[in-house]
Amino acid sequence: MREMDDQARRLVAALGDGLPVSVRPYADLGVRIGLSGAEVVSTLRALRDARSVRRVGAVLSPSALGYIAALGALAVSEDALDDAASVLASVPNATHAFEMDDRYRLWYVLGTPSMARLEIAESEIAGRLGVADRFRVLPAEEYRVTHGFDADGAPEPPAPAADAMHLDHDARALVRLLQGDLPLEERPFSALAQTLAECGYDADEQQVLEQVRALVAGGVVRRFGVTIHERAEPWRLALATWVNPRHAAGAGSLIAAFPEVLHCFDRRVPGGGRAIVAVIETPDRTTLDRTIERIGAGADLGAPRIAYPLRELKRAPMRYFSEGD
Repeated sequence: MREMDDQARRLVAALGDGLPVSVRPYADLGVRIGLSGAEVVSTLRALRDARSVRRVGAVLSPSALGYIAALGALAVSEDALDDAASVLASVPNATHAFEMDDRYRLWYVLGTPSMARLEIAESEIAGRLGVADRFRVLPAEEYRVTHGFDADGAPEPPAPAADAMHLDHDARALVRLLQGDLPLEERPFSALAQTLAECGYDADEQQVLEQVRALVAGGVVRRFGVTIHERAEPWRLALATWVNPRHAAGAGSLIAAFPEVLHCFDRRVPGGGRAIVAVIETPDRTTLDRTIERIGAGADLGAPRIAYPLRELKRAPMRYFSEGD
C-alpha cells in the first residue's frame, strides 16, 4: 500500500464500497473518483502486476452456497509437520494450513458442502497422517466468524448468515467462474458470458448480469471488491484460549465484539468445563499483545493460553462445486 500513488489509493478506497454490477462497472466506478473506465482498468492491472493487489472479484458466502467451513487442528510432531503439510496441500477443500506454537501444531480450515462430508474429510486427513489427537471447532460453537482467513487486510465485519440458495446447473457454472478474477476489461460480464458460451452454456451478457444480480440479492455474492497484499509475514495473529471463564456466554459475546477478533468459539473441555477460543489479528505484535490484555480486562478474564503462528503452509481460495454435478 505504501507504494501506491494517490490515484491507486483512491481507486482501492472506492472499491471498498464494492464494484457496481453493470454493463461497464469499471467506468461506473471511475465516475465516483474522477477516472475514466480505461484508467481504472489500467491502474488495477498495474497493481495486480506489481503484486499490490491479489485479486479483483466476487466475495462469496459459503453458507449461502450450502457450504460448511470449520477450523481444526492436529497434534503433529515437529518432525512430521512437513509431510502433514504435503497431505493438506493435496486436499482441494483445505483452504488454509499453518504451523502454530502449540501442542496442536498443525491448524487448518476445511470447507465442505455438508456436515457428513466434513466428518469424512477430517477423518480421512487424520487417518492419512496417523493422528488420533485432534481439535475441532464446528459451526454450532461459533460466536463470531468473519471471512478474515481469506482476506489480506483488516478483518471485515461478519456478514449475516444466509440460507443456502438453490442453484441450477447454469448458476453453478457461473459461480465457478466468479471464484476467479473478474476480467479487467471494459465489459467483464460480457467476457464471462463468452466463456460460458464457449463451454456450451446458453448465456449472453444480459443473462449473466441478471444471474449475478440474483446471486447478490440471494446473499451468495456479498460484493465485488479487491483483495490487497498487505499482511506482513509472519502473521500478526494469535490464538487465545480462556479456560472455564466466569459467565462464558457473556464473555464470548463480549470477546466477539472486539474488531480485532476474526473468529470466536465456545468449546467444551475434558472434565465438563468450557473454553472460549479466539483468533485475533492486529497490524503488529505489540498491538496484538495489548489487544489480548484489553480483551481479558474488558471481559473480566484471567490470563489466556496464547499460541502464535510460526509458518503459513497453505493458502488457497475455497473451490465451490468442485465435486462435480
